[in-house]
Amino acid sequence: MASVGGVITTVLATIAAVIVLVIVHELGHFIAARLAGVKCPEFFVGFGPRIWSTRRGDTEFGIKWILVGGYVKVLGMNPEEEVSPEDFPRSYRGVSYGRRFWIIFAGSLSHVLLALVIMFFTIWTVGYPDVNRPTNTIASVGMYMDESQETETPAYAAGLRVGDTIMAMDGEEVGDWEAVRSFIKAHPGEEVTLLVRRDGEELEVTVRLATLKDGTGYLGVSPGIYMEDYSFLGAAGKTFSWFGEATYGVGYGIYRVFNWSTIKQLLGLAEPTIERPQTVYGIARTAGRIAEEGTFYFLNFFSFILLFLAYINLLPLPPLDGGHLAVLLYEKVTGREVDLRKLYPVAVAVLAFFALLFILTLRLDITSPINFP
Repeated sequence: MASVGGVITTVLATIAAVIVLVIVHELGHFIAARLAGVKCPEFFVGFGPRIWSTRRGDTEFGIKWILVGGYVKVLGMNPEEEVSPEDFPRSYRGVSYGRRFWIIFAGSLSHVLLALVIMFFTIWTVGYPDVNRPTNTIASVGMYMDESQETETPAYAAGLRVGDTIMAMDGEEVGDWEAVRSFIKAHPGEEVTLLVRRDGEELEVTVRLATLKDGTGYLGVSPGIYMEDYSFLGAAGKTFSWFGEATYGVGYGIYRVFNWSTIKQLLGLAEPTIERPQTVYGIARTAGRIAEEGTFYFLNFFSFILLFLAYINLLPLPPLDGGHLAVLLYEKVTGREVDLRKLYPVAVAVLAFFALLFILTLRLDITSPINFP
């Protein structure tokens, strides 16, 4: 089990991350609505009773006590809301289908644009990892196997240090990190001898690898990274290349969420793997681990999460933004207005599914947190 301090840190980081992600999303809706001439009576961080608020123009901005996200209220978007005749031209229903599309789509678009901006400046200022160069120099050594801090990692217990270069494992030369990683995973629980270069000298270090729940070996080190520098224009090109690869990765990630093997893991019918989904709690924990590996990897992970949220929110299911877009498309094609209240049962079913998915995934995040070799 995780320590109290570790849990508190992860929970606080989770809350902060959720607020940032939600506010970015809602800010996209807010800007698009204002550009479309639609009133937004409220823009709040959090839910429940008000802590503080101020009015600017037609909008009340503020903070509420339950800090688990935030919202923007777009006039007339709630089907239960009464809109006066004089306000109707400045309501969601009072503007064209095109403007309504951008109000809805802007939430996900804001996540995509933020991800692209983050990755562009990251690649321009930090660089991009060159995966074709050897990376078997240790960049960090994990101290404990989990947040309970009861069991040291094999690397820490054996005295491996940052800057050590792993040259061979049990007499088998390892030219890059992939070779090191493959060896570690293939020898769970075994005592192996590492030939490492430290401060210009070669020495042997004996270490007994740990065994993860999925049956693979674990050492507890992260590889050193060789970063390739990019010019301003080069960074722009590399950012679009990253966008294509990350989009494919998000598509695979969504497929994994709804895959039968994943469902079996969530139900406890199969051993959990590192490809299973995580809740925001697990994501915050993973982000903390990745942050130890360097700025690029943390920002790359954060940008990937932004893309994942953007795309999954566009699934054509109410009450997701994609569900609203599907309704707009139906109304545009058929000329018939949809009573959104009739879609409430579908929306409740979708929310119930995601709530159940969250609970099952949170259980694994707590009982079987993801560790990387």
